[in-house]
Amino acid sequence: MDVSNRRWWRRPWAVLAGGVVGSLLLAACGGTANNTTSGPSILSAYNPQKGSQGGQLVFSDWEPVQDLNVISSTAATTQEVASGPIWSSLWVFDPQNKPIPDLVSDIPTTDNGLVKKIDDTHMDVTIKLRKGLKWSDGSPLTTKDVDFTYKAICDPNTGAATTLGYDHITSTEVKDDQTMIWHFGPNKSGNCGLSSDLTSGIYSPYLTLNFPPVPQSVLGSVAHKDWATADYFTKKPTVTSGPYMVQDFTPGSAAIVTLVPNPNYNSGRSGSSFFGHAPYLNKLTYKIYGDKSSQIAGFKSGDTDLALDLIAKDLPSLQGASSGKAVYANGLLDEYVNFNLGNNTTGCDSQNFAQTCGKATLWKDDKVLRQALELATDKEAMNTQLVQGIGKVMNSFLVSALSPYYDSSTPAFHRDVAKANSTLDSDGWVKGADGTRVKNGVPCKFTLSTTSGNPQRAAEEELLINNWKDIGCIATTKNFPAGIFFQDFKGGGINATGQFDLAMYANNWAPDPDTWASTALPGQIPTAANPSGQNWDRMNDPKLTDLFTQGENSIDITKRVDIYKKAQAEWRDYTPTIQLYERPDVYGVDNVFGNFFPSVNTCLATCNAPDWYHKGAS
Repeated sequence: MDVSNRRWWRRPWAVLAGGVVGSLLLAACGGTANNTTSGPSILSAYNPQKGSQGGQLVFSDWEPVQDLNVISSTAATTQEVASGPIWSSLWVFDPQNKPIPDLVSDIPTTDNGLVKKIDDTHMDVTIKLRKGLKWSDGSPLTTKDVDFTYKAICDPNTGAATTLGYDHITSTEVKDDQTMIWHFGPNKSGNCGLSSDLTSGIYSPYLTLNFPPVPQSVLGSVAHKDWATADYFTKKPTVTSGPYMVQDFTPGSAAIVTLVPNPNYNSGRSGSSFFGHAPYLNKLTYKIYGDKSSQIAGFKSGDTDLALDLIAKDLPSLQGASSGKAVYANGLLDEYVNFNLGNNTTGCDSQNFAQTCGKATLWKDDKVLRQALELATDKEAMNTQLVQGIGKVMNSFLVSALSPYYDSSTPAFHRDVAKANSTLDSDGWVKGADGTRVKNGVPCKFTLSTTSGNPQRAAEEELLINNWKDIGCIATTKNFPAGIFFQDFKGGGINATGQFDLAMYANNWAPDPDTWASTALPGQIPTAANPSGQNWDRMNDPKLTDLFTQGENSIDITKRVDIYKKAQAEWRDYTPTIQLYERPDVYGVDNVFGNFFPSVNTCLATCNAPDWYHKGAS
């Protein structure tokens, strides 16, 4: 990947308008005098044009694609083609963050009776698939496949992207080929990756569990531990459910995924309000250019019709395209620096990167140092100089679009070198003759890591290094190819295994604040026993743990807002990250590309691939 702005992608996060989930659950209780029984409408306003049949389109990225593992991969480049074009999910999300039925006939809510709160610690969610769904080989796609996939996600041997939320499901009940019930309750330690017992199974953001089922007929004979290397994910998935199926796949930095129409996609869908038609295109190609400049040149020459994964700095370069224009949108994407709050486990391969191996980072038990480094960071300069001024400086771990949870009363962030120096003085960090601070004989020296070969990130690193030098802390860079930087725990990924001091990258989030729980709960720290964990920073703050647990168990919107505002205050005090800026997503879109909708969320702008069409087709 040209890592100028690598996006990390977290699979199971639903993209819900603020407050929707809690309101839906609240209706099951009948409400109270202080809470209404009906929340914001979840009805999607997504209204694509009717497309023309025929033609072909090319969409592209510039970072490598190593596999098509739709269940385990956290790489946006994999999910751009896997989740949407190749595999269908239970439901997907529109650009306004509303759920759209995909494989299901209805979005589960209390209004339609598919969500029921049983008591204060138990709830049921009923999944209703469309009748007549088929896999690409013509075999029935049923709730048995859904149940099979859920159980695979919960097995640590699979290495799923995350198990959070699924770990609240105590049992499943397959009623028939179209109907199954997820029973949520106080699950026990050891189930679905849980490191401790749950006191409640209520899971307010249940719509985050919108995974794409995979076929039991193909993968049922493959041990979960072998899924990551199975031909189905690494060479050619033979049976899929999305609008297009894989004809050819060549992985790597010049990856090509050639897709042709799934002849059975329309089975069970015909006439539906969403995706109720056969795929429009004769051929859809996903092309990886290997570097940003080549991708931009490809867009300008007409070689690719949709260029993804671009940033603000690319806007001037996109001018002069033969057909098309640059489009940018802000939303649920941010850039930030992560503190490793455990040990740097470099060299701990033989010990499976155990948390007891390696060397403690400088800030593992030094909150003041973390706070000082953030105070010294010139976020305004980064946004103005490196993001064309169209980003937004962050003062919270939540993005400002996350209403009503984002705390707008929080003062704007401003760099304060004097205060940073003062706090370090009081914390025992003494400046030496060369200006470098030392505490207990240990100098304030560390490494900053991101994806290699990346002009944007290199510029950000240079700015940060100079900022931190102003307070006597010396940072050097230790960058990695994106493939290994974002690899999962089982694959020895740098972040997942803890082989870093500081790490910098971007992430696509979803507008339910529980999204961040996977990065903060100690039970989500990835280990050999729980490789799916996404707490790459090794956070372990009892206050945050308690607040996130309260948030996911609460069905009262007013209470949830209060809980997450407290979480923002605690996050600022704990300082496990340096939130830099809300990052605009930039796209190059050719005039012939029909029904492109920028979705700055976990959809990655490819969820609506069934509706893509070539405007010149006849």
